[in-house]
Amino acid sequence: PNEAIKTMAPNHTSRDGSGAGERGRTFRPIETKTTSPLKRKAPTELEMHAKPYGIKSNVNVELGVSTEDIYEDMLQRQGNFVGPQIYNAEAHYLPYRRYLVDWMSDVGEQNHLHNTTIHVAILFMDKIFADPKVKRDKWQLLATACITVAAKYEEAEEHCPIIPDLLKMTKLAGEGSKANVTPLAFRDGEVEVLKHLNWTLRATPALHVVGYYLSKGVVFVDDTWQGRDLIEKIPRYVKKYADFFCNLTMQEYSFQKYLPSQLAAAILMASREALSVAPRWRPEMTALTGYEESEISPIFDHVWKYYGEQFPDRQDPRSISPRGVNQAV
Repeated sequence: PNEAIKTMAPNHTSRDGSGAGERGRTFRPIETKTTSPLKRKAPTELEMHAKPYGIKSNVNVELGVSTEDIYEDMLQRQGNFVGPQIYNAEAHYLPYRRYLVDWMSDVGEQNHLHNTTIHVAILFMDKIFADPKVKRDKWQLLATACITVAAKYEEAEEHCPIIPDLLKMTKLAGEGSKANVTPLAFRDGEVEVLKHLNWTLRATPALHVVGYYLSKGVVFVDDTWQGRDLIEKIPRYVKKYADFFCNLTMQEYSFQKYLPSQLAAAILMASREALSVAPRWRPEMTALTGYEESEISPIFDHVWKYYGEQFPDRQDPRSISPRGVNQAV
């Protein structure tokens, strides 16, 4: 559950470990106690009436930072790439978006990139391709550049794709390539991506927020599973479902009208519902996410309806393990 938080933490601390982050921001040491100015804030122990189930370590101690600070920073920036103010259902590239997302996901998988990196790359792509001035003949180059820029920001340096190999993999260069893009020309494509994004690279997909929620615990000791006591593997399956729903909703542009924290909360509700964990929402989850069940239910309904549309032949929507997104219709 801590993987998404782990991949984000290096972006918020200096190389020397001093904690000086991007643009001079410094996250508090874990022992510092201050009150959050945000309405959506991390829960206190008093708000968490029941203990999380399956959490064996304190992520703050493990990483040496206040993850609540990282979460608050995500909340402040979450509307930079998605949300009701940015959402445009008439964008010219949307008829092709599903193919672009699937292709970018395949490239990321072949290069062993983290799922969060590809989700960030897709947010970059959405923001750039929303501009009608971006011509279709540049889509493949810019989509690939979105992947490498996201990798350089999200991944460790040694995990970033090797550009000549990537160009051959994506058919931008090498035998049979019509574009025959050189590494130098590809660098120009990366610069074009950076200019389109105004050098704003800290994107917050719902998957990042879900990672934070999972690290704090989203299953509780007095929950039930199919009417019985919880078993040890349930938190692991909740994570699988949460990852599944993050991937599923990233495929469909209509989910980008929601803020990432809202969608992440709805995904948690859907994950618990899919596993028949009861209740599907509880006060501890309101304390964790900042959202009441009534605020999240309409978004949950959207997620659940889309899930049913993509997997119409499923025998039981509440299964112990999700099917892969690539098996959707």
